[in-house]
Amino acid sequence: MMNIVQACGVVSKGRGDALIVSTMLSMFIFDRIEGADGTARSVPLLGGKAGLVLGLGVAKLKEKLGGEAAQAAAKVATTGRISSVPLMGGAAGLGLGLALAQPGRRVVVMDGDSSLLMELGGLATVAAARPTNLLHVVVHNGTQFTGLGNLKIVTTDFAFAEVARQAGYVHAERIADGATWAERFPKLLAMDGPVFVELMVEPVPQQTKDGFEQEEMPDRQFDRMGQEALALQAMLAQDAAAT
Repeated sequence: MMNIVQACGVVSKGRGDALIVSTMLSMFIFDRIEGADGTARSVPLLGGKAGLVLGLGVAKLKEKLGGEAAQAAAKVATTGRISSVPLMGGAAGLGLGLALAQPGRRVVVMDGDSSLLMELGGLATVAAARPTNLLHVVVHNGTQFTGLGNLKIVTTDFAFAEVARQAGYVHAERIADGATWAERFPKLLAMDGPVFVELMVEPVPQQTKDGFEQEEMPDRQFDRMGQEALALQAMLAQDAAAT
């Protein structure tokens, strides 16, 4: 299976001007590997846990070398990316709204397996609306709060791609390795949708153990969605005025 840096890195490097909707894990990874201009840094996309550690380590180093101003700018998604935190389960609906409102742009939803399970009806809603510019990706790692407690989701063998196909997505497939994902992504992004991809991703190693104390989550983690929505609105308005 691929790791989460590979899963998100392929999207960052190949997204072009596509709009990105992400759930919590992907949001954090995009924050680390994308620069202030929204493009991917030169982060190695290697498989396995060693590749995950190396990729995140290189991203952290580049962030430090970029200075405080670059770090602050990189944490504010003003380049066509919006998180769906704390709207757990709402990524598909948010992506659908953007796809319908911006038919001239591609929209990529980086969903989570636990999040999507909360709102499976969203698959039928997307399929019924038939947005041709939507690529819906689910990161299937079988865990909630991956990298912390790694709580198992309700069912780890759920066939998301098959359910999306039955719901009415134009195309749905499962991809289990980074090389295939990198090769398939440009084709899937260009395909008339809605298109669904189930990425089989290794969980991030668990951090919790005896004596572990979780740091208090910053308020920005929970209000950033509103800030990003305003930034995205301004960006799209500026683009519309320029055309």
